[in-house]
Amino acid sequence: MDSMLEFFEDVKLLTSFNGCDIFEIIEQKDKHIFFASYRGSDAKGFYNENGFTVLRGSILAKDTVPSFGWREKREKEIKEFAIEKDGKIILDYDKTFSSPSSAADFCIGSSNNGWIIWRDKKGQTLDDVYRKKLEEKI
Repeated sequence: MDSMLEFFEDVKLLTSFNGCDIFEIIEQKDKHIFFASYRGSDAKGFYNENGFTVLRGSILAKDTVPSFGWREKREKEIKEFAIEKDGKIILDYDKTFSSPSSAADFCIGSSNNGWIIWRDKKGQTLDDVYRKKLEEKI
């Protein structure tokens, strides 16, 4: 058993060097949560230095608009990270995207400006909460 734990720790360390923190447990405690509910999606997530993380349990749009640019990649990721239950596509794992827009695109199935689409429970956009505060500091 000890050798398995050592092996796991080695794999975890090596993947982190390549920027693949696949074993990292994402804590959502004390995170500023944002929501996006468009085209049948009902997603939630948070933004940090790693990008935008869509949280497990988020409902994804069933299809994409005809102009959507990465339909095949989205379908592949849905097969990998989501389940279908009661006619809904539900994210089964937390999934981090490099940008709020790619996270929104994945959830909604269309091209979006994630800085405007993601809103907190007060109705503030991600842009209002993060970008504008950064501009004020400059």
